[in-house]
Amino acid sequence: MDIFETYSTTFPIRSIRSNQSRRKSSVIPGVSTLHSAIYSTSSTSVQDSLISFVSYVKTQDIPILPVTKPDIRTVLGQGASFLVNGCEVPHTYVDPVNGTVFPQGMVVAFKRAILNHEMSDPIADRIRTIFNELLTMHHPPLRAHPNIVKLHGVGFETEGPADSQNAMPVLIVECAELGNLAEVLETARKEDRALPFDEKISLCIDIAHGLEILHACGQQNLSP
Repeated sequence: MDIFETYSTTFPIRSIRSNQSRRKSSVIPGVSTLHSAIYSTSSTSVQDSLISFVSYVKTQDIPILPVTKPDIRTVLGQGASFLVNGCEVPHTYVDPVNGTVFPQGMVVAFKRAILNHEMSDPIADRIRTIFNELLTMHHPPLRAHPNIVKLHGVGFETEGPADSQNAMPVLIVECAELGNLAEVLETARKEDRALPFDEKISLCIDIAHGLEILHACGQQNLSP
């Protein structure tokens, strides 16, 4: 099943090691409207959920990338709703709408919704979870914020037996250049060195700015 012919709440916080990170609050008036937009959506069937997802992607000119398989050996993070693996763009892809080039071998994060015991429909509920996350990450104040990782686009993976496969959307997200906070701390530990005080302050400020904009947009369910 060729998804690309068929269809032409854990936030990593990006650390910006520059003077831009030590700036004043960037809360933007009106950002709280995102919360009502997400939580007012009603539960729908699998078909309706997928059609709504693809329709939103197309109307918002969000790239659909030819990334369908994560590197299961590389787990970047996991929460109650999502599993994030590392992944590479398999071949150079130029988005036909905005001309953005995604070069072969570009490292990205492959973010997929996972099953949990509260889901009554494992497929439709996961599509809705991904759709809500897409609405959040594509929200203009978050897209413009330097301490929130960027959404590159979406992809699709297939599930189920060959004769009855389902298309499951995934999010293709920027990989933070310096890794996550745990990796930064682990690297320092392995090198037997303490992080300089000014670097600790910079990290704290970056994290605070990221949390500030997430809270301003109504995102309260955040994993540490």
